[in-house]
Amino acid sequence: MSYSAQKVIEILEKKGFVPEESERFDVLHFRAPGYKEIKMKSDGIKHNFKVLTKFTTNLRTAMEWAGVEDLEDVA
Repeated sequence: MSYSAQKVIEILEKKGFVPEESERFDVLHFRAPGYKEIKMKSDGIKHNFKVLTKFTTNLRTAMEWAGVEDLEDVA
């Protein structure tokens, strides 16, 4: 399932992540206590996520890599 950038931010905020803008344009850093950092770059249509050294376009996969449990509400 494809989400808008705003919907991705809302989903991550529900899981306790706080978005922070990066010095690099178009990159958001999401941090939450107890989880690995998720970085997101979006061109408006496609979102690319990075957790440590792994890359994916799937939000659920990125959240799993970050250590988030209880992903029933994420397609």
